[in-house]
Parts: sequence; structure tokens; C-alpha cells
Amino acid sequence: MSIEHGAAPENAGVINSQQLIHREAVRETVTGVTHDIDQRRWQSLRARFADTVIVDYTSLFGGEVQTQNGDDLVNGWCELLTPLSATQHLLGPICVRIRDQTATATCHVRGYHHAKGLPGAEEWMVAGHYEFELERDSNGWKIHGIKFQSFYQTGNLKLLEQAASRPR
Repeated sequence: MSIEHGAAPENAGVINSQQLIHREAVRETVTGVTHDIDQRRWQSLRARFADTVIVDYTSLFGGEVQTQNGDDLVNGWCELLTPLSATQHLLGPICVRIRDQTATATCHVRGYHHAKGLPGAEEWMVAGHYEFELERDSNGWKIHGIKFQSFYQTGNLKLLEQAASRPR
């Protein structure tokens, strides 16, 4: 197959400005999750999620896929991450597919977790891939599904457990 210089493939879709606006809003929602987590903005984080969220971290922690209340999800992250000195989640690129009032956003992630003074190392890094499912309502895009696929981990694999068990 040969494509002339400057010519689009036959199956290339035309994207209108409204679709670009929605794609960018989905990307902002997904990116905002990691910024809110890393800066401990729990109320802002909660606003990004639907009232009910399907959560799949089974590739990292085992267990089962869970259906959680959005408040419980954010409160759980708050409890899990507050004992840490810092976190930094790096995403990219975020690919978005929109279908009417729903969207899927996928991206690679590296999550760095730091806790000063722990035995066995102060850092745990997780590399993987996220898939977010979103729905649009009158207030914008809300996440109703999140799946993490772990590729690998480095550092102190017991960091979360050790940080949670030390006196505050």
C-alpha cells in the first residue's frame, strides 16, 4: 500500500472540534487523578469519580475486581497513601476513544512511592498500564471504571505495609 505525501489513509476519520474538546476533557480528568493523589487533594479527586466505580488492581494486589462507592475508593487511597512521604505518578501518552456519552482512556503509568526511614528501602516503583472507563453527565466526565495492569515493580515491595504499621 502506498500513501501519497500529505494524503490521509482511506479509513482515517475526521474529528470535529467538539470531539477534540471531549478528548481533552477526558485526558484532563485522567491526568487530574494522579495530580490529586500526589498532592493529597482528596475532595478534588473524589469529584472525578462516579458514585459507583469498578476497580481492578488484581494484577498488583491479587484478590477480586471490586465495585466500590466513590467515597470509599478515595477514602481507601487516602488511608493507604497518607503514611507515605511522597508519591509521584507519571502517565502518558493518554489515548482516548469516545462513543457517545462514554469514553475509554488508556495510558502507561509509573508510580513512585516514597517513605522515609523504612527498613528495606525507602522507595517502591510500580510500572504498568491503566484503563479508565468514563461517562459524561451534566457536570462533565466521571470515571466509573479503573483497571491497572502491572508490568513490574522495583524497590521495597512491602513499603505500603511497612509505612502503615509504623507509629504516626
